[in-house]
Amino acid sequence: MKVKISMAQIRCITGDLQGNTERIVEGIQKAIDDNADIVLFQETAISGYCCGSLFNQAHFIDYNIKFLEKNVVPMVPDNLVVVVGFVDKNGTNRDGYPELFNSVAVIQNKKIVGTYNKMLLANGSHHEDRKYFTPGAFSKVFEVNIRGEKIKIGCPICEDVWFHEHNEDIVQRMKSDGAKIILCPNQSYFYYGKQEVRRKLFSEQAYKNEIPFVAVNSVGLGDLTKNIIIFDGGSMAFDQYGNMVAKAKSFSEDFVNVEFDLEFDKNKKTTSNPDAISDAMRNVWFDKCEEIFNALVYEQKELFSLLGFKKAQIHMSGGLDSSVVFPILVEAMGKENVIAISNPTKCNGDITKSNAQFICDALGVKLYWNSMEEPYNALVSSFEKAFNEEPSSGAKASMQAVGRTVQGLSASHLFGSGIVATGNHSEIVLSWSSFHDIGSIGVHSIIGDLTKMEVFEMAKYINKRFKKEIIPINLLDFSMPPAAELPDAKYDPFDYWLVSGICAEIIRERKDIQDLIFEYQNKKLNTEYFPLYPDGRSIYETINEEQFIDAVDMCFKKSQSSVFKAAQSAPIVMISPRSRGFSSRETIINFYAGAYEFVETKMIELNVKKLRSHIAVE
Repeated sequence: MKVKISMAQIRCITGDLQGNTERIVEGIQKAIDDNADIVLFQETAISGYCCGSLFNQAHFIDYNIKFLEKNVVPMVPDNLVVVVGFVDKNGTNRDGYPELFNSVAVIQNKKIVGTYNKMLLANGSHHEDRKYFTPGAFSKVFEVNIRGEKIKIGCPICEDVWFHEHNEDIVQRMKSDGAKIILCPNQSYFYYGKQEVRRKLFSEQAYKNEIPFVAVNSVGLGDLTKNIIIFDGGSMAFDQYGNMVAKAKSFSEDFVNVEFDLEFDKNKKTTSNPDAISDAMRNVWFDKCEEIFNALVYEQKELFSLLGFKKAQIHMSGGLDSSVVFPILVEAMGKENVIAISNPTKCNGDITKSNAQFICDALGVKLYWNSMEEPYNALVSSFEKAFNEEPSSGAKASMQAVGRTVQGLSASHLFGSGIVATGNHSEIVLSWSSFHDIGSIGVHSIIGDLTKMEVFEMAKYINKRFKKEIIPINLLDFSMPPAAELPDAKYDPFDYWLVSGICAEIIRERKDIQDLIFEYQNKKLNTEYFPLYPDGRSIYETINEEQFIDAVDMCFKKSQSSVFKAAQSAPIVMISPRSRGFSSRETIINFYAGAYEFVETKMIELNVKKLRSHIAVE
């Protein structure tokens, strides 16, 4: 028996019940026009996924159900099956809020055949399923009519299929209950490499259960106030032998039809899961930098469209970070919609000012020069009159850095533009920014989840992508070191080949002091986080153990003390599994020392340098 399935990968907007429903109805009509047997939409397709407090509003939940019943169900003919995610309810909890289920509805012939409630609720990183939803009690399959024949389908929801991370295998259960095909709606968020993770997971599910597997993912943005989350699409379909037979576009709405022969031929099954990507699918996979660039371009364009900003504003220092952000903005918004401003003082050198002009000229964007020198001098003078003494170098640095924010906000009113923060992950964790400086405030922090080393790699990629020198070579050949160019710091005081990796391990991987020192001693540090130095030497050849321990101690302490700053900076766009912000759940008050030793019944804080004698070396 053959079955034609439409993967309806639609844009999903948080809380836009009417707009999301209209896009679902359009998808249904498209499936009818294409003579599909089944059309699959994403998880929580009507409400959106990152709804936060909306999930506590009873009327919002009621409206989402009414849109399903009044607008979607009547559109489904008898020769089409619709599988769509929504939020269902069952009365009210003791706290007065409705008891909710993350659910999927199976619809045919203008009737709801049945609903299934997600059993395995995601709770890691930014996920809040367990906060708002009650887990489903049992799995189920649905009997539907396909071209006059009755077949059973299973509809696990997103986390339900991640059997490696749970003690239950919902897909296997549905197969045992008679399912002939698995239709999986998702709201699976993006991080670099995530599509490959999904591909391997879905392929394994299809292969080991000998069942066709179709997964539709959402495309759009979500947020949890301090993090912007990208839903990247890339919906996939696999035959019962584990082969990927169709894939939707990434970072775009798409509608893909795929046909399956449900008969299983054991002679077609290989002795091991086909892990390699077929030649037909190879062109849809990107390398890391390309994937990140495309994701950030999509996020920039989508976020500003949703918030009503037609122009993006960036403050160009001539350093690496703003130089990398700038081409992303131009690609997303068009050069005519990018406002570039430089706010120099006497602390800024000719090289960085020249760099700022060079990159703007390379992409055809006017660079506005709005000097900070005169306002800075006025601030110094005002300070001296008020307190009868000269401000410290740190105070002067804050005057310049935060003064640029005042200039930037003023310009944003003139141009009607949204400011884009340019700080990177390493600087944010190390607190290498002034309170509310122009590099940390704005609509969003677009590279705030990229380490300094990843920013370097992105710069190289950008020049390759544009096939010319966009990022000045002096920022890539290390002849121009990272430079704050402020009164208290001409150059950045960090070895970024060392500290960016440590910061990434602390935030993304939840490593602590002892973990990192152990990995250094055993030469097990993640080479992606700790790349070779420019001279080709490894971190073990460049940094001795005492230097490494000092750096870990410094990064660990700064990661704790900088949380209050990060909490008040621009929301960070997530491109890794766990980002600083809501995703990492760090606390402003944190007195954990990182290491202790115990003597009888007394406990003392352990000097981090003593750890070498306390951590076993394999």
